[in-house]
Amino acid sequence: MLPATKKGAFQIRIIEGVSAPEELAALKQFISRIYSEAGYVNSPYKNIDLDPWSTWFYVTLGDQILSAMRIVEKKPENFIPLEQAIKHNSIPQIRYALLEDNVADWNSVAFERTLNGAKAAKINFAVVANYCIKQGFDMVYGMYNPVLEGIQSIYLEAGARVSERFPGPVYFPGFELKGELALLQIVEISKTTLHQIAAKV
Repeated sequence: MLPATKKGAFQIRIIEGVSAPEELAALKQFISRIYSEAGYVNSPYKNIDLDPWSTWFYVTLGDQILSAMRIVEKKPENFIPLEQAIKHNSIPQIRYALLEDNVADWNSVAFERTLNGAKAAKINFAVVANYCIKQGFDMVYGMYNPVLEGIQSIYLEAGARVSERFPGPVYFPGFELKGELALLQIVEISKTTLHQIAAKV
């Protein structure tokens, strides 16, 4: 785990891979709670272990976690979430594949639905964008559920664009929101957009 940094009263923490298992477990519990409170029912397809290729970012105020996000770098030996999702209504069922280098998947976006949670999420977005710039990613992908306007707006207002290359919706089998299959749109975040996000905070 890297040393914490500060933004006002908020602390920004970063976990690389599996370097801090106890803190990572607490962070995953936070994300699971936020998703559960939104009405999601988890799926085994959402629990594929990507920790070796992951960098986690979270923001705290005192001892309370307020925001969490994850970047998964695409490597030849893994399949990022974009590649694991199934295209809705595809017959036969298909998945997308990424063959290029220097790309990543931005996922596990979770934050408390409070004023401080929104502030923490904004800070976290900028920190993650800055990380992606430093890593030299040519493109960063993400997914959001249009039913949840908060998540949709936080991506699109940040400058993400709905992907034309990988048109949705896509889904993970068994991953439901309030009893309905969660259909997700894929977004693309370019280098230019990453700089815009990082400059906001």
